Amino acid sequence: MDPEATAIVAALRSLQDDTGQPLARRAALMRLADALEFLAATLALPPQEGPGAHPAQAAQRECSRAWQALQGTLAPPLPSPLQQHVAAWLAAAAPAAAVLAGHGRGAVPTKRSAPRSAPPPVTAAPPKTAYAAPAPAFELPEAAADLAAPPPAPPETTVPMDDARFGASAPAVVPPGREFVAEFVAYPAGAQEQARALLSRPHATLEVGAATPLQRGTRLDVEVRGSAFVPADGESARQSFVWQGTPVKLAWALQAAAGSSGESLLRLDVAIDGIVVARVRLPIEVAAAAPAAAPPVRAEEAVIARRAFASYASADRLRVLDRVASIRLAAGIRVFLDCHDLHPGKAWQPQLEREIDASELFLLFWSAAAAQSGWVRWEYERAIERLGEQCLQIHPLDNGVAPPRALAHLHMADAYMGLRREEQLRAAAAQN
Repeated sequence: MDPEATAIVAALRSLQDDTGQPLARRAALMRLADALEFLAATLALPPQEGPGAHPAQAAQRECSRAWQALQGTLAPPLPSPLQQHVAAWLAAAAPAAAVLAGHGRGAVPTKRSAPRSAPPPVTAAPPKTAYAAPAPAFELPEAAADLAAPPPAPPETTVPMDDARFGASAPAVVPPGREFVAEFVAYPAGAQEQARALLSRPHATLEVGAATPLQRGTRLDVEVRGSAFVPADGESARQSFVWQGTPVKLAWALQAAAGSSGESLLRLDVAIDGIVVARVRLPIEVAAAAPAAAPPVRAEEAVIARRAFASYASADRLRVLDRVASIRLAAGIRVFLDCHDLHPGKAWQPQLEREIDASELFLLFWSAAAAQSGWVRWEYERAIERLGEQCLQIHPLDNGVAPPRALAHLHMADAYMGLRREEQLRAAAAQN
């Protein structure tokens, strides 16, 4: 990515990460930064040869929409100098994309240079609290005429964030076939005693660990599972709650499977919008002669992962951005969204290796396009080798696409896929 675009994206990310801003504005900033980053990558590609659209065309259209969406948030959307730099960069990028597609004339920006007529580089991100007057109204030369400006957003207050922690408790030993209760707690930093008081086993230990920022109003889903444990009496394995900055307790009636024995893990997965962001693990002994008053298991506290790697085919990029938006904004998780289909493999591979190896979560977004991508296969094979299967999650984007053979034994069902499709159909019907 050229230095000018890099500086602009860094400034947008700095504003995006400012949790003192309204959530709608942070989402709009994130969308524009993502779109601009992708457009800069496509502008480094060679011109289009033969039939078909050049990737820069779709990238430029998405930038147009993201830019106009940002203008619809509460004024001023950007500090004045940054507003002017973004507008000028996009103005130069539009004809450059047309040249790559074979519809215009002029020089095409190279990977190491900014688009022609680009303004001086932004040397540093603007202060988060100093907002100057907005720049004069600006319309993109391409695709602006057919995009109506959104109405002004209603007044919005900022949503606070808390340092969230998770813990759990269950008996240390249970007999096979016997029911028992497993409990989960979510609580803010400093409320450990309150969380412990919620547990029916008051001597359970909640270990102190690093806290995780979490936006209030975020819905979290907690699912319990284990090879030796099943929900009792048809109880659902998944429960949900909305984080409001106060301690929350969930409980499940479970049963140790008949015929099981030995130590087994009870797994509690915490998810935001279908993506598991934290895990709590309880080792439980299944034994026929369990003591009458078995002590509670010592449950180490879990925190939300901080870094994730998203593996996907470039054709699915916008769908993937939609899927990871919640964890990026609500929990501040840094998601690496590579453009491997757009970069020369040997030049890009070392960075991919570093990003995969440093990630705590590997999110494989599986579709027909991903199944045909050699790069996606290379990424998940490296993740298996370096991170282990416990860090991998498969999120299907298309129905009926068989999972990778190496990952066929992993859980691939996505309860949110059907819901998203229904919401999309309802939204389309409402527009018609």
